[in-house]
Amino acid sequence: MVILHIACITNNLFNGVCVAAPQHALAQGEYEDVAFLNINNELIDSLEGGKVKQFQYTKPFYVCDLPTPFNHPDLVVFHECYRLDYLSISKELRKIKIPYIILPHGELGERAQRKKFLKKKLANIALFNRFINNASAIQCLSEVELKETAFNVKKFVESNGIKIPRKKKQLFHTNRIRITYIGRLDAYHKGLDLLIEAVANVRQQMNDNNATIDMYGPDLNGRFDYVQSLIEKNKVTDLIRLHHEVSGIKKEKILLDTDIFIQTSRFEGMPLGVLEALSYGIPCLVTEGTNMGKIILRNKAGIVAKNNSEDIADKISLILSKKKVLASMGKNGRAILKKRFTWQNIAIRTISKYKEIVWNT
Repeated sequence: MVILHIACITNNLFNGVCVAAPQHALAQGEYEDVAFLNINNELIDSLEGGKVKQFQYTKPFYVCDLPTPFNHPDLVVFHECYRLDYLSISKELRKIKIPYIILPHGELGERAQRKKFLKKKLANIALFNRFINNASAIQCLSEVELKETAFNVKKFVESNGIKIPRKKKQLFHTNRIRITYIGRLDAYHKGLDLLIEAVANVRQQMNDNNATIDMYGPDLNGRFDYVQSLIEKNKVTDLIRLHHEVSGIKKEKILLDTDIFIQTSRFEGMPLGVLEALSYGIPCLVTEGTNMGKIILRNKAGIVAKNNSEDIADKISLILSKKKVLASMGKNGRAILKKRFTWQNIAIRTISKYKEIVWNT
């Protein structure tokens, strides 16, 4: 099978799509002929030297001008949706009868569509409905995303994956609880405003358990200062510490020193930060908006809160009362990731779905 992935990404390690899109291609490239076209025209470091070919993007662009066999792939996978260049590429694909799917990474879910609702509504009507509705399928990253994606197109679920690290969480603190968030400092999308409000409401329980939260993320468009202002406004500077982004060995060290990973997003596709924490054997406290709730509850790998500060506060109090079972929660999370969410497992299942789509198109 010949698969062409198309995305608009950079080498930003702190953006989920920038990490996940190349990993989908790399994993599938172990089994099929796979290439990657980045319309941002930046070579992706994680793909260098591997089996997946990278192509340059120049305008005017035509798929049929790519080297064989990618000039006529069996399937094209578009990552995300709202890219104007996708419109002309998909028009060519329809003309030469090459099927394509969209992997929106959460962009087409109900909660994501509500963000900048009017702008997206107009863009859909004027430009993107034809692109979306002519896709052979939409690949959702979770059952929740599938249910919340209203477009009348065939949908299926195959998630992001994770590489299981060699190291894992061994010892949990006995005299304190360290809670960690690692991700983008987008207060609305990631629900950091809700988390900060929640912490203000459970100050006493946090102090009683010697619990603190460390937030790590890159500064972009003044987001670092804005989140810091929310922390100061809610008078929780003693409970929440804000740090700049971390990666590599430093990030691994922080995770291995973490007792609970927390993510309170309003909406997601499937957050790689949560998968990474679970892969190290760290229990997670997440909101329903992360789309990880069912997996975590079903496998007793953490606690799930509703997307409001009151319930997040209640669930922080609850998980602080479960110090004795944090280690078993962590083991459960790592076990389910080993069983179902390695990139190898994801690739095998996804390719099977892709072949089914091609055969039925």
